[in-house]
Amino acid sequence: MSDYFPADLLSEILVKLPVKTLIRFTGVSKSWRSIITSAAFIASHLSNNSKNQTLLITRHGKHSKLDQFSLLKVSENGNFGINSSSEIEIPFEFQIEYSRIVGSCDGLVCLSNDMFFRNPSISSIIIWNPSVRNHIVLPNPTINPIESHNVVLGFGGFASHVYKVVRLVYGRKIDDVGCLSVPPQVEIFSLTTRSWRRLIGEVDVTLWALKSTHCRAFVNGVVHWLAYEPFDENESRRCSILAFDIGDEVFNEVMLPDELAKDASANLGIFVIEDSLGIVNSNMESWDVWMMKEYCMKEPWTKLYTIDLCEGMEKIVAFSKRGEVLVALWNLGLVVYNPETKETKDPGIYGDPYSLFVDNYVESLVLVRGHR
Repeated sequence: MSDYFPADLLSEILVKLPVKTLIRFTGVSKSWRSIITSAAFIASHLSNNSKNQTLLITRHGKHSKLDQFSLLKVSENGNFGINSSSEIEIPFEFQIEYSRIVGSCDGLVCLSNDMFFRNPSISSIIIWNPSVRNHIVLPNPTINPIESHNVVLGFGGFASHVYKVVRLVYGRKIDDVGCLSVPPQVEIFSLTTRSWRRLIGEVDVTLWALKSTHCRAFVNGVVHWLAYEPFDENESRRCSILAFDIGDEVFNEVMLPDELAKDASANLGIFVIEDSLGIVNSNMESWDVWMMKEYCMKEPWTKLYTIDLCEGMEKIVAFSKRGEVLVALWNLGLVVYNPETKETKDPGIYGDPYSLFVDNYVESLVLVRGHR
């Protein structure tokens, strides 16, 4: 049938179809498979699909500590609502049941279990595309000090669809195990070369990056970590943001507003809010939500609003593309908070509130088998 359609016309038709259908269509003929697995088609399909509202959720169930992954289709008009939900079968196993999401970008999800399991002879990092049910296990990193150390990871891509994992390895000072040495050693894994390489030359990092999930966000080709300055007996500790440009492979510092910079890092969380960098400052009574409207300008931060805490609210988990706030409750799961109406809604997403992770997700053909 494809012989009756010009290739350009066929591509225009296929690019509008969902990933699951396209995977089936790779078996129609060699010419269809060649189109669907080509780099140009994958990029066009990703661009066409990026406006769709989908959430990736990982959580522990009520009766299981195993990670459960789901994709939720969100209504595109009106108030937040779930159009459909599908559980994702994980096609691989880690050495232990706990894993954490390092980041997601263009349909790829980077997972690691290095927070609980460290064995330099066994890789603990995986890049996975749930939509095409394919994954790669990263080779063992090259920087594995014998001495006590702390590892911080980041994941993302940039305009040319090159995807990288960055790994920061901070040594611990012998005379004070609570202090880390700066700068860290840095290595980068590229999905293009399928190998690690060390960042050569002076690494301009004087901050300690934090590794927790709520301390990391990927925005506009840059990985951001909440960070703080090393201890100084003569000065108060200052919080900041360490940024790594995936394309240029350069580190920078993004300054926080003065009232946040002097706060304890445990009270801060970093998020993506409407495709911009956001910060949430929490206390016992409320959450202040800030957003960087102009990236890296002299005074870029704007305080958007304050959420007064209600009983049972544990933490902010994520923000939808339209700006609604997903909040974990102590005994339920998630509720959706509308900052304009200040009303909450139960979307029917349940699980252990401390295991819940939510990220905006786009289905893609990246890593599809046969991709050239």
